Amino acid sequence: MEGIFAIAVGLIMCESDAPSRQLTIANVNSIRRQVSNAMYTRAGFTKVIFRGKQFKLKTKGSQPDYVPDFVTVTLKVSLKEGEVSSAYGKKYYDNTKESVIQKLIGQVVTSSTRYKKDLRKAQDDYLLNNKPEKVDIVIVADGVGGELSGGDLKGDVAVNIEINGKPVMNRNLNYSLKAGTTPSKTISNESPFKSMTRINQIFGLGIDTSKYAFLDGQARTPKEKFEKVKYTTMFYNEVIDRLVESFAAGTGSKKAWEFLKKAAFGKDYAQVVSIGTSATYESSMDYINALEKRYPTLTAKKVGDNVKFFIQEINKPLFQVRFKNRSKITGPEEASISELKMMIETEKVFKQPSNWDPQEGNIGV
Repeated sequence: MEGIFAIAVGLIMCESDAPSRQLTIANVNSIRRQVSNAMYTRAGFTKVIFRGKQFKLKTKGSQPDYVPDFVTVTLKVSLKEGEVSSAYGKKYYDNTKESVIQKLIGQVVTSSTRYKKDLRKAQDDYLLNNKPEKVDIVIVADGVGGELSGGDLKGDVAVNIEINGKPVMNRNLNYSLKAGTTPSKTISNESPFKSMTRINQIFGLGIDTSKYAFLDGQARTPKEKFEKVKYTTMFYNEVIDRLVESFAAGTGSKKAWEFLKKAAFGKDYAQVVSIGTSATYESSMDYINALEKRYPTLTAKKVGDNVKFFIQEINKPLFQVRFKNRSKITGPEEASISELKMMIETEKVFKQPSNWDPQEGNIGV
């Protein structure tokens, strides 16, 4: 969906009152069909999907009332072949998940979302200023490069705009994409060691992580896997216990907000767009900042093996930390591991209202 979302965003940036490509299911699929194997390289697949005049009309008629701009819209997509290749190229429709993908594309095309409003606002900045300008728009989906950031950069799709050769800085056009049959509530999914080390650092828990450093390596033999499960669980329990204690001492709220923002939006302040087959959820740094300003105090409670963070003033959950432990003890000091992950999952309050406006601050709760 990263590549498909990039195509959709590109088609949105093609649209104006001038004749051009439109955001439709047929146009998304047409560009999917043209994708070459270059997409699976670091350099990526590059395609100009629009080059020509764009303008807006004040009134009905064929002549523009605003000064036209000369606009070029380019896609640049680099994704991992093993994960996505069946969804692109001339035979994309043979993909086993195509029925779900078509529903997701339909949701992208028809949904009324904040990210579409932001894209159209960015267009209006150059289409409505009565200046003839050369505008270059590059939509970048760099799944390969994003993985190399170690989780610090969350953006999957970014829109870069240059006007007369000068970059326009707009952090609102950077998106962290989630997709599934239902909108995903997971904003972070990484190794327990990395995630717990980050929690220890942000909350200042004072745990000596050097004794767990070997957990960052691979476990190959049944005995190594047994040790990994055993000490990962010990590390997790130590982190969780001290984390809850820090809230009891009244020192956790500000750090919890910081932790959530880093996990969700990263250093690049990517907006979260979670697409399902019948709904799209969004959230942003601006919205979470407004939520924190209104309700600064959080509490942390251990719920089963997880820790859930609540907004104290309204007693509503905001997010939780969950240890996904799919391992099995197979013998004396032997184990098999299907999955060991640390999940950071959001609750309903994390989702910004569909009519969210940073100027109004209408957080909805």
